[in-house]
Amino acid sequence: MRYSELINFNPIETVIELKKADDKDKAKELVKTYVMSDEMADKLEYGLISQLQLDEVVDNKGVLIVGNYGTGKSHLMSVVSAMANDEDFLQNLNNKKFQGYIEPISGKFEVLRIELGAVDNSLRNIIMKEIEVDLAKRDINYKFPDSSTLTNNKKALEEMMSTFESKYSGRGYLIVVDELLDYLRTRKEQEVMGDLMFLREIGEFIKNSRFRLICGVQEQLFDNPSFSFVADTLSRVKDRFEQVIIRKEDTAYVVSERILNKTPKQKAKIREHLLPFCPLYTEMSERLEDYVELYPIHPAYIDVFNRVHIAENRHVLKTISTTINQILDE
Repeated sequence: MRYSELINFNPIETVIELKKADDKDKAKELVKTYVMSDEMADKLEYGLISQLQLDEVVDNKGVLIVGNYGTGKSHLMSVVSAMANDEDFLQNLNNKKFQGYIEPISGKFEVLRIELGAVDNSLRNIIMKEIEVDLAKRDINYKFPDSSTLTNNKKALEEMMSTFESKYSGRGYLIVVDELLDYLRTRKEQEVMGDLMFLREIGEFIKNSRFRLICGVQEQLFDNPSFSFVADTLSRVKDRFEQVIIRKEDTAYVVSERILNKTPKQKAKIREHLLPFCPLYTEMSERLEDYVELYPIHPAYIDVFNRVHIAENRHVLKTISTTINQILDE
């Protein structure tokens, strides 16, 4: 029997770019192909949806989506931002639990997606320039004051939102920023301090406005030793942001349900094949279903992959897809 007879192979061969969700047809496809567990849906309801909601007066915060390269971070942000902008996508969601959680915010936002690069410009200037360009596309004329004329940025954000709401009354404005951590790593110490202070101001502004912010980072920002030199500033930013962490269990679910999906009959054959090996390996009997779900990938593979961080081979879902594709006919 060949591997191709034991799995319904559905590879993930491309890395999702956040900006692709600007196209409605591509956004629909991204929503249809996103796979999540009920546990992940619960995590998103608590850490993300509750912060985006507009109907209740609560202490809303910004949100950081934390996920290693290739774990679906950009895909998730594309899906959430697409849903926030267009409620018609609700019917395309695979997870019914998440469908119920996200319905209250679906179609309630105008969305701006930003992909950060290694550029020599402050986070404030990048975000405000992108907002100006986005508003201009919507026939809204607004220019932020020069930073040298301001004592803080919240007043300028208030004026911008007032102009925005004159056209989009009752709607929120959601800004989604990807690759924030990579961007911060290119910045000098004093520049990082300014960028983090701007993040804190946005987080404080969110509390009393219809402005929302989601940022994607590859590692947890607040306990990251690379930024120990700005620990005090980070602690103040942390007060205004929630973190949603894509863990190895979430990645494993995508692998088993999307890339290596199996019918009950296929699982039975794999289980029969694996049973004789259980006495030979520690905890294999207790975790047999994990071995079956992820076969032919070992359950420890994803954990080891994420810890090693091989620079040229860091997209775990894409790498698994490529590996399996090479052995299908064996």
